[in-house]
Amino acid sequence: MFKQTLLPIWSLLFGVAIITMASALQSSLIGIRASIEAFNTTATGLIMSSYYVGFILGSILVPIWVKNVGHIRVFAAVASLASVTILMQSVVVNPWFWMSMRMGTGLCYAGLFIVTESWLNGIATNNTRGRLFSIYIIEIWASQTLGQFLLNVSSPSGYGLFILTSVLISMALVPLLLVRTPSPTIEVPEKLNLAGLIKAAPLGASGAFVAGITSGAILGLGALYGKSIGLDVAEISIFMGASYIGGMLLQWPIGKFSDNQDRRMTILWVGVVAGITALVVPIGHGMESLVVMMIGMFLVGAFTFPMYSLSSSHLNDHLRPEQILSASSGLILLNGAGGVLGPLVASAMMDFLHLDALFVMIACMNLAMAAFAWTRIRAKATPITVEEQGDHVHVGIAMSPVVAAEMLSEADVNTPNTSQSNEVEMKL
Repeated sequence: MFKQTLLPIWSLLFGVAIITMASALQSSLIGIRASIEAFNTTATGLIMSSYYVGFILGSILVPIWVKNVGHIRVFAAVASLASVTILMQSVVVNPWFWMSMRMGTGLCYAGLFIVTESWLNGIATNNTRGRLFSIYIIEIWASQTLGQFLLNVSSPSGYGLFILTSVLISMALVPLLLVRTPSPTIEVPEKLNLAGLIKAAPLGASGAFVAGITSGAILGLGALYGKSIGLDVAEISIFMGASYIGGMLLQWPIGKFSDNQDRRMTILWVGVVAGITALVVPIGHGMESLVVMMIGMFLVGAFTFPMYSLSSSHLNDHLRPEQILSASSGLILLNGAGGVLGPLVASAMMDFLHLDALFVMIACMNLAMAAFAWTRIRAKATPITVEEQGDHVHVGIAMSPVVAAEMLSEADVNTPNTSQSNEVEMKL
């Protein structure tokens, strides 16, 4: 039965993998090329932050476009624009121009993910959804990692990798156009009063914002850091890939661990471990040990990336089922705002202090989350009981906010007699 569901959509899954691969390649490529072109670190931070501005705008605008002209036209339009923006960056090498193109890229990727994932969500049934999205998550993580290794195909100083990214995006358009299924309906999430969201669970809302800061800094400036300390392209690809592998391997066990105790305690301990392990990379740099640095990046991905999912789950623990949809939209905005701020602050610190300030900032943000979790535990000593917790639901790290919100809402409805909602794994 499940094979009958999977076989007709192989081309759709293939398209999503290609999009994700292109996204990961492009992010690292821009950071490396910015260093080659001697952009200062602050300018590179602005360029990387622009992506999250565009992604937030796309998350708001694209569902409206889909309602007006349909999935296929929107997908074709944003795929074409995404191909153009990356190619134009290879033609016009200017920080301000790159900033505008990077913002356009963020908007386009939001459109690509919304269309493909809503299609996937529309095809899935209650009986196949869990297995289907488990395959999807594995595919996303693998594609992100593979995208890093594509850096070795050509020199970042030339046009080749820009052209390759454009080709990958264009290829992703082909399989989706060949899928013969009715277009699903996208419901735009209702607007959420952020003040009410923060009041419901200050720790969850703060964690989503901090997770945006740390992940935005790592993914936006990690490749630039590697280039600046003298790593070659092959080493940078392994350096960045290690963080994705760490996140892939530890997301699930950390999520399960959080289901079996007060989730605030999980946030506290993950924050402490993430804060300590973030310093392994600069320690390895000081030792001039590439192995230690690679281990450090693995640990950064393993313990820093899960913070968003833990924070989302903690927030959903305190909401009624009918509030889940709008809360997910609000969390995306908080996370995206952090994604804008993270590369800006980290790049300024790298410029005015030291390159290793990138990981010092990540360590400080994680430790701050641990400290805040401790204050919340002391302020409200009685947690939601373990028996009230629901099973965690894995949501793709590149999943669009509209589809993720739909899955969270449905998962909460389908979990009987639970007031604590599901573990979420999601990354812009």
